[in-house]
Amino acid sequence: MEATIARLRVWPLWRELKHFAVTAICEDCSTSGRADEFCQTLSRCLAPNCKISKGLWLLSELRPPQLRSVAAGEAAQADLVIISIHHAEVLPEGMENWIDLWLRQKGNRATVMLALFDSLHLGCSTSIRTHLEELAKTENMEFLAQSEEAPEDR
Repeated sequence: MEATIARLRVWPLWRELKHFAVTAICEDCSTSGRADEFCQTLSRCLAPNCKISKGLWLLSELRPPQLRSVAAGEAAQADLVIISIHHAEVLPEGMENWIDLWLRQKGNRATVMLALFDSLHLGCSTSIRTHLEELAKTENMEFLAQSEEAPEDR
């Protein structure tokens, strides 16, 4: 993970930040654990005095328009937006609406989008990954994708 982050264009800037904002949108509790683990590892890579603020939202919480708007506003101010989901052919229901709302509010802020997926042995998310990568490119964001290691590989 550390080598992946170090390849980002924004990494030299991130390493010097005193405050780092992360917003994570997670499909369910198991995918939120994955996002939380990533943030813990990231915090060890940042400057020792860097304060990380993390907003973690379950997709089910974004059904009410007011909460969806709050989560999109948080993401619009974030340095890193994490989308942590299970393998599938398409994004989970409601995710695309939230992404559209977030991107309308984001403006020109330098943001990295990170997609976190299940272990590769559990399925393939090539179409979602491609969609998110193209979206990031269109919005001039850096994009990373990571799948968990298979349990037997740990």
